[in-house]
This record gives sequence, C-alpha cells and structure tokens, in this order.
Amino acid sequence: MDIRHLQFSFRMYWANTKSLLNMIAEGTILVASLASLFILVYQFGFKHSTHVTHILETSRIYLLLAFFIGISLRYLLKFKEIIQEKMLYLDIGIYFFLFAVLSGKVFFKEAIHQSLPYLGFFTEPLFVYILLLLLSAIHLSRQTFTLLQSHIKPSLLFLLSFVFVILVGSGLLMLPNATVHGIDFVDALFISTSSVCVTGLTTVDVATTFTHTGYIIIMFLIQIGGIGVMTFTSFFALSFMGRSSFNSKLVLKDLLNEDRVNGLFRVILNILSVTLFIEGIGAYLIYLEIKGGLPGGTREELFYAIFHAVSAFCNAGISTLSGSMYDPLVAHRYVLHIWITLLIVFGGLGFPIVLNYLKLLRHLLVNTFKIVIRQQKHYIHTPRIININTYIVVIGTLILLAGGTFFYYLLEMDHTLAGLPFKGQLAHAFLGAATPRTAGFCIADMEALSTGTLILTLILMIIGAAPMSTGGGLKITTVCVALLTAHNVARGKENVEIRKREISPETIRRAFATIVFYFCWLGLAVWVLSVTEKGISVFTLIFEVVSALSTVGLSLNFSPLLSVPGKLVIIFTMLVGRIGILAFFISFYKAYKKKHYTYPQENILM
Repeated sequence: MDIRHLQFSFRMYWANTKSLLNMIAEGTILVASLASLFILVYQFGFKHSTHVTHILETSRIYLLLAFFIGISLRYLLKFKEIIQEKMLYLDIGIYFFLFAVLSGKVFFKEAIHQSLPYLGFFTEPLFVYILLLLLSAIHLSRQTFTLLQSHIKPSLLFLLSFVFVILVGSGLLMLPNATVHGIDFVDALFISTSSVCVTGLTTVDVATTFTHTGYIIIMFLIQIGGIGVMTFTSFFALSFMGRSSFNSKLVLKDLLNEDRVNGLFRVILNILSVTLFIEGIGAYLIYLEIKGGLPGGTREELFYAIFHAVSAFCNAGISTLSGSMYDPLVAHRYVLHIWITLLIVFGGLGFPIVLNYLKLLRHLLVNTFKIVIRQQKHYIHTPRIININTYIVVIGTLILLAGGTFFYYLLEMDHTLAGLPFKGQLAHAFLGAATPRTAGFCIADMEALSTGTLILTLILMIIGAAPMSTGGGLKITTVCVALLTAHNVARGKENVEIRKREISPETIRRAFATIVFYFCWLGLAVWVLSVTEKGISVFTLIFEVVSALSTVGLSLNFSPLLSVPGKLVIIFTMLVGRIGILAFFISFYKAYKKKHYTYPQENILM
C-alpha cells in the first residue's frame, strides 16, 4: 500500500513538474519570439548609436539562447507530438542550425574563427535576424493557431486577423527609417489598409514618401494581404505542430472554402507554392524588360521587378514610381505592360482555378503516359475535372478582357491612345481592361480619360475578379448567377442550369444577398462622403467608393484630398471589400436555427 501510494505521489509530482516545465518552455519561446520582433523593428526602423548597436548584438545572443533552451525543453517534453509534425526534418534542421549559430556566437567562437573561418558567415547579423524572424513566425503561428480551437466564428476571425495586421503595418510604416520626412497616423493607417486589403488607393505619393525600408514593409503587407493572413499562419502552424484539434480544422476549412477537412495542409502548401512560382517568373520577366532602364543600377531594377510582381499578382496596384505605369521611365515599355497585365489576370483568377487546371494538366500527363506504355486504353467518356466554378470564371474573364480591351481601345484611340504605335495602343488597352478588375495600376491620368471610358472602368470595377482570388468586387460568379437567374425569370424557367449542372438555391440566395449588401454599403458610404467632402461631384465620390469597396485602387486624383473623416470612411470600406461584403455582415449575425415548419405562402407585388 505504501509503495502504491509512493508511486502515485511520484506520478503526480512528475505530472506537475512536467506541466510546469512545459509552461516554462512555451513561455520562454513566446517571450523570445516577441522580443525578437521588437529587436528587429528597432534595428531596421530606428537610427541608433554605436552603444545601442552593441546592446543589440548582445540581445541577439540572449534571444538565440532563450530559443535554444525553450525548444530543447519542448523536444524533451513533447517528443511524441513533435515526431508527428509534417515538417519534422525541417524543424530538426532549424534546431541544429540554431545550435550551430549559437555555437559560433558563444560556445566555440574562437575555435570556429581559427579552424573554420568560412562558417563565420552564418553568424553575421543579417543571417541571425533571418533566423530569429523564422523562429518567431513558426512559434507565434503555433500560438495563434490555438485561437481556431475557440468558438470564434470563422468570418469574424478572418476579419480580426486583417485588422490586427493593418494596425501592426500602420505602426511599422510610422517608423523613422520607413519614411523620408515622417507620416501622420491616419495616412499610415490608410496606406497599411490599402496594402493589406490589396486595394492601391494612396493619400500620399508612395515613391517620394517612403524609403526602401518602407517599400519592403508595404511589399510584405501586400503579400500577406493577397494570400490571406490565416493562410500564412496556418501554414507555419500545420507544418510545425504535431496535432491540431478537429474543431480548428473545421474552422480552417471554412476560412479556405474547402469541401474536405483532410488535405488542408496540401491546399495551403499549393497556394503558397503557386504564388511564389508565378511571382518569381513574373519578377524575372519584368527585370528582363526594365534591365538598364532605371536609375540606381541592377539592385534597384531587381527590387522594382520583385515589388511589382508581388503588387501585380496580388492585385494591389501600388507602384514605387510616382506615375505608376505611365511614369516616363516605363510608359513606353509595352512588353512590361503585358507582363503586368498577365500577372493581374492570374492573380484575379483565384487559387482554386489555377489548382483545378494544374490537376487537369497532371491528369492528362499521367494518363497520356499510361496510354503510351499501353497500361490503359483511350477514354470512352472524358472525366469531368474542370468544375462549373472554373468554367464560369475562365469564360467570364475572357469575355471581360476581350470586351474591355475592345471598348477601351474604341473609346480612347483618338484620345489618350492617340500618337502611340499600334502595339502600344493594344498594350495600353489590354492593361486598361485588366487593371479595373481590382488591380489599380494607372496607365494614364484618370481625369484625362473620356466619360465613356470612366463608366466602362466603373462597371469593370463593380464586377471584379474571381472568388478566392487576390481581387475583389462582386465577383464574376456572383454576377453570372444573378444574370442567369434574371434571364430565367424573364423566360418563366425555375431552375438555373449551366453545362448540365443545376445551381443550388443557396448559391442564388448568396449571390443576390451579396449584390444587395454591396449597393447598400455603396450608397451609405457615398452619402457619408457627400457630407464630409464638400463641393465634390457625386460621380467622383461613387468612383472612389467603388474603387475602395472592390479593392481596385483607381482614383480621379481624389484620395489625397480626402478629409480625415473621409479617409476613415474609405479605410473601413477597403477593409469590408477585402473581407467580402457578405462575409463581413455574416460575422456579426447570429446563426439562425432552422425551424421545421412553414407558414402559408402569399405573393407580393413586384
């Protein structure tokens, strides 16, 4: 009896000790992660003396040591969970790399410098900062991912994640090293919101207001906003967490608009891979086109290429040149306009469409190979891989691009396109048709465009891009479903059918709800701006609000003239547009409990 009691006491003691050590490990890692971010912000955001530089050097060593202790304890206490991580080997590799850097800094500093001097590269400040940033991102994502296990609605969590990044971005843009002569908080908040919501509206000249540090902050905000805050967080969390709760997977499934719980990590990995691949190809093609044409040499040209590849694919429309695409340095580089347009189109198609076609390509290659080696026969019935959503988006995109290019050319050939060579006119018209669909790159002074072109631009802005893309607007699918439903009502047909598939009543209801909420918000915002912005034409206000709500970024040179209340209205409108007008309202509604009864029906006059 005494032995059993002693064993029980020992187990309880060990359980309490293990729990305490686990709390110490997690707390150490959390503090080290937050402190690393603080050090990084102070290092690159402020000017500091030699004494402060020495303090930062010492702080880096202590942070590396704190990470090493915390992660070591975590390995000892949670080994069974850690071996189930999807990127176990990468996690172990980072851990050993941390040990190597720490050894070079503290344990074997002299020995390494004497016997292996080339390893001193890995102890350079920039390399250490990259390691600290990576460690902080991994472990803060693990902490943030636990929020998914709470009972927060997915739409509300999505909204709060964007608000958090916007506020952090505003603070970063106000750092002394981020701007040339400083910036007001409201303007920093406006630029941060415009970047994270991939809109492109600006109240200041980005080219002359921000430094290279500011450009880098804006580029990262665009990238995070374009792909989605929770996509980045979930990638690190699912990569470096042993197991996640079923509830958190359900929430993530809703955030990513996926049908299945299994395979979420693969979906996220595909999204990130496709994004980086397309942006990398785009940056290379842009660089080849501007090589030798920008002041500042190769370094400036490379940065321009990377920044604009990210800005174009994410449909942000922010440029490091004051004149955007009609700046004298790039105005006549028509091939550059084509590459920018194609990046906009790919970003506006949406990740599901790109992944759907990659699935089709993989299917065709595998099955063609099997047919060649006689492992299978030719198809009798072709499998249905391209779904209805992809079909609508691709056909709708082609119609809008072709029609937009034709009408833009027709309306502007004797106006802003006059005097340009024919290939230049086509390149400008092509970009002019693509950029209103939520990209926002200016190819001419917007006030110089004809009234017909401005109305065409307004229509394209309202329609927008595809769902689950980096673009905004009502979405092609929403407009298509609404038009088909209206067409069927006129014909007296009940069911909405596309390619031998019937569209569900739920989809039709969501489409009309999106349209109603969109124009209600548009009317409300224009009405408020008419009060705060005196003497401005209604068309200018409508154009500005539509540009913000559809996350486009085009303006009739009105954004810099906004009053503080007007800026706040546009800021809030950009946020609502990026979240999605329907998702925004859903996040504040209580879920309706379905009732198992119906009332007698009665018709209402229309």
